[in-house]
Amino acid sequence: DLTAPASLGELVSALKRRDLAAPPPSVKCEISAAEGDADFADVVGQDTAKRALEIAAAGGHNVLLVGPPGAGKTMLARRLPGILPALTQREALEVLAIHSVAGILPRSVVMPVMRPFRAPHHSVSAAGLIGGGSVPRPGEASLAHLGVLFLDELLEFPRMVLDAMRQPLEDGSVTIARAHAAVEFPARFTLIGAMNPCPCGKAGDASLACTCAAADIQRYRSRLSGPLADRIDVHVNVGALPLRLLSAGERGESSASIRARVEAARARQRARFGANGGVACNAQAQGRWLDRHGGATADARALLAAGAERLALSARGYHRVLKVARTIADLDGEADIGVSAVAEALRYRPALPASADEVVTD
Repeated sequence: DLTAPASLGELVSALKRRDLAAPPPSVKCEISAAEGDADFADVVGQDTAKRALEIAAAGGHNVLLVGPPGAGKTMLARRLPGILPALTQREALEVLAIHSVAGILPRSVVMPVMRPFRAPHHSVSAAGLIGGGSVPRPGEASLAHLGVLFLDELLEFPRMVLDAMRQPLEDGSVTIARAHAAVEFPARFTLIGAMNPCPCGKAGDASLACTCAAADIQRYRSRLSGPLADRIDVHVNVGALPLRLLSAGERGESSASIRARVEAARARQRARFGANGGVACNAQAQGRWLDRHGGATADARALLAAGAERLALSARGYHRVLKVARTIADLDGEADIGVSAVAEALRYRPALPASADEVVTD
């Protein structure tokens, strides 16, 4: 077995002797059932939310789950890593490097296969979420690089902390400036947010009686700023599940089956983007590039334009709908974006309106 030098001194000595061991051969990483034991087959119902998370996994899109307590939002989010493609060796080394800088690398280092899943508590500070300190250290956004950042009880996070997410969501990196230097940490993650629709959590569900005043609901929802909501591609309502479905004992589709479709969709995206600036999935593509090369039909473009006007989408929102539609077409094995893909993508915009006093620009 090959072992790494135990110290920097041993490495220098080995380099002087030209006695470094040959690197091991490349190994294809695969996710096993033991590593991904949180399976989508355990989730009863919630087909719309499952579909939304499959789209998120296939295209790298951000998702907002809105529903009452106990509807299964957290259960769904924690199963997302199990349907994401395994880390490549290069990606795994990136993850290990970030965790090493953060000082959270375990003593027994094993090359990771599953993508990171970070779920900070809503009491986290801006420095803890984004990164910071007198000696800059990566925050949760960077620790989730190439994986999932799950913000449960999203509206319990301070608004200032949430708005600090706008740069990494747009750029895929975090820049921390200090008097002596500026440090940049990678932070390209999939954001999954979960929130209640109102303070009591029962608004919008016919089977539940909401006790909140309209002004209280508006004040509660305004904690999510318009610019941040505009950067979330997929908004989906997760309704309360009837108890009779829970007692039926039926299992849903397995994570392995969903992951096979996700990997096929990712392969189509790699073929499309090629060497286009390191773009790995639809969510990372430039909106204007995808508008020119995404292959939308004339009817699909007409529907997208009409839907964007009706929903008063920003330029960013328009392109994000187009990216989601491209991912839906990839999942369905379609070369072109059709009307059905655009119609489904428009249904995911938005679960929450942006605040009227905020102007969203591209």
